Amino acid sequence: MNILTLDIGTTSMRGMLFGPGGQVLGMESVKTPLLIDKSEGRMEQRPEVYEEGLLAICRSIASRDRVGAISVTAFRSAPTLVDRDGRALRNFIMWQDTRNSDICQRFRHADALVYNTCGASVNTVFTVTKLMWMKENEPELYDRAYKAMIVPDYVIHRMTGEFATDRTYGSRTLLMDIRTLSWSREMCDLFGIGEEKLCELRDQGAVVGRVNRAFSEMTGIAEGTPVVSAGGDQQLGALGLGVMDGRTIEVNSGTGSFVISLTDRPYLENPSVICNVAAIQGMYTQEMNVIASASALDWLIREYFPEYWGEHPDYPAVDSIAEKTPPGANGLLVVPHFQGCGSRDWNPEARAHFAGFSLGTRRSDMVRALYEGIAAEIAKSIDMLPETCREATSIAVAGGLSRSQIYNRILCDMTGRTLVRHRNAQATAVGAFVSAAVALGLYPDCRSALEAARAGDEGEVLRPDPANARLYRDIKLRTERLYRAAHPDLKMTKTETEG
Repeated sequence: MNILTLDIGTTSMRGMLFGPGGQVLGMESVKTPLLIDKSEGRMEQRPEVYEEGLLAICRSIASRDRVGAISVTAFRSAPTLVDRDGRALRNFIMWQDTRNSDICQRFRHADALVYNTCGASVNTVFTVTKLMWMKENEPELYDRAYKAMIVPDYVIHRMTGEFATDRTYGSRTLLMDIRTLSWSREMCDLFGIGEEKLCELRDQGAVVGRVNRAFSEMTGIAEGTPVVSAGGDQQLGALGLGVMDGRTIEVNSGTGSFVISLTDRPYLENPSVICNVAAIQGMYTQEMNVIASASALDWLIREYFPEYWGEHPDYPAVDSIAEKTPPGANGLLVVPHFQGCGSRDWNPEARAHFAGFSLGTRRSDMVRALYEGIAAEIAKSIDMLPETCREATSIAVAGGLSRSQIYNRILCDMTGRTLVRHRNAQATAVGAFVSAAVALGLYPDCRSALEAARAGDEGEVLRPDPANARLYRDIKLRTERLYRAAHPDLKMTKTETEG
């Protein structure tokens, strides 16, 4: 049975066809450009973009190969409102949208309650405050809507007619109890969102529906083809990299960076660490994020190295520049909060800082310092994970930034852990294949399915350099002091003061 994985990202949508043995048979992708109004913090996407992308990918793949099942994964926390036919009544409000910041401030008093119930504190990223914005600013539309749906659920509905969501996405709403894995009446009452507006919760990695006649006629994929809701993209990325227990940490550095480790129960010890449902049944993720990673490097390349800016940044060329500067970037420091500080503080007011310029500073210093600044933020995030997660000895990397050899070396030394990068960088798609292959009975468990998909790809292994690791411990401390100096109301933790 061939499995088509649909990986819906923030700016592109990718389809990969896997054979039953995990081999890649084909791939298609389409761009999904965002609607951005930076003056108001608006970031939206037209539903038609996902509908058109879905049809284009499915038609192309189905014209060449038989599709036996479809596995869907996507970014999380981007809702719209739909009618009883599942048609969108407005654009999707993307996860980066910050129009709901005032609403978040109104609920600061409930942070502890929300965190202890849902595994995360109130923030602009999560679904519920975006729904509240719609309810308060578009009340007639909200009242007329049948359901609220996020992007993967909408795409699945277009194929199957089902109104369903899985628990990995539910754990990003601030409306699902992280312990009972059901919608929380207390949270629905707190935020004023009626449970009747929410889709039915299903298990991640399960068949949620089958291709209906209309979609079959439009694409050529057989009616009745099973459709699996594999789980959220970050959870699936961790699965695709082999993060199945506490021995390995995932670092996925795309537009932003996500740091993920797995536990067998929800840890609710530190509000800075988000607890979500994992792609693997019975497991939970402990998650941190750095909002700007590849996006920060892209800015630097676009503004200061335009000769290396094309459809995609030329990372090898940029690496050749960074190689001209030794570790430590000749004293230049970067705090990479270009879009605010992520889960460590949830500080939207934070901004990036470059410090230590001199008349001898070169462009290559800037590149290296930015790599080091991003890696330092990731290392600090790892330091804040639960103790059982911090004991992990290796890091598995994915995402666009992992194509940079310099960055991978810096991250290895900055964290003091062995680093592994697989040749197939599409970890999320691999995870979606694993999830569906187990759900459909092709493999008895995730580990055996992953071994098949990763056959012959043991990955490139880097081990930390002790001298660089000592240098980078100092850089972590200095960048943190620089950040705290700009925000004197924030207190450094014991870990931060120790470096």
